[in-house]
Amino acid sequence: MNLSLPKNELLSYLKWQLDHFFPDGYKTEGADINAAFDLGLERVENCFKYLTFPAYCDDNGNTFFSHLHADQYATFLYYFSNSLWSISQNKVVCDKIMYLNRTLNNFFFSYKGKLPDIFFLGHPVGTILGNAVYSDFLVVFQNVTINTSADENGNPAPLLGKGLFLGAGAKIIGNKPVGNRVSISVDTVVYDQEIPDDKVVITKHNGEIAICDRKKEKCMAQNYFRVPIE
Repeated sequence: MNLSLPKNELLSYLKWQLDHFFPDGYKTEGADINAAFDLGLERVENCFKYLTFPAYCDDNGNTFFSHLHADQYATFLYYFSNSLWSISQNKVVCDKIMYLNRTLNNFFFSYKGKLPDIFFLGHPVGTILGNAVYSDFLVVFQNVTINTSADENGNPAPLLGKGLFLGAGAKIIGNKPVGNRVSISVDTVVYDQEIPDDKVVITKHNGEIAICDRKKEKCMAQNYFRVPIE
């Protein structure tokens, strides 16, 4: 993967940001930091190689990561913090990286959570992703809210299927699963309702929610990925 900055400069750039925004004297140093940084970039490369957008590859078709591309950087900060938590549970630095993502991109997802290996963030300003089982080929735009948790019977957070497309302002609230290749349209709220595979969820003019069969051959999320969502 080609980088907009050499790897050592990218790490220095990130450390400077953390020290600048959170001047608590706690240094971002150590073997766990270096290992998580490398792993985070590996996960970024694996994710970006599936995306169709030109900004994610250079003129030669090689996967490309820019520290000045907000969506790419938001993805990297998640992968870095999640990798660091897995390696050493370095809570102080993980917290700072998570809050840096909120500060720069207004995007929140806990480093303790698990986003899939393949997903796309489309300028996710104001987006809050909560506890759920996320699947590959997830597409998330701005002002999306996922507010789910285990139910009163102790059942785990719901499974959100492959190829889930969440348009601007879409919300999933509750504990019911969402199927594969589901598209939830702009400003539509799915409240504690199971959605089968291959459905499009829209808000009608009267404010009611409609769950419709997909009319197009390809689901909405397929437009963002190079491989079939099956």
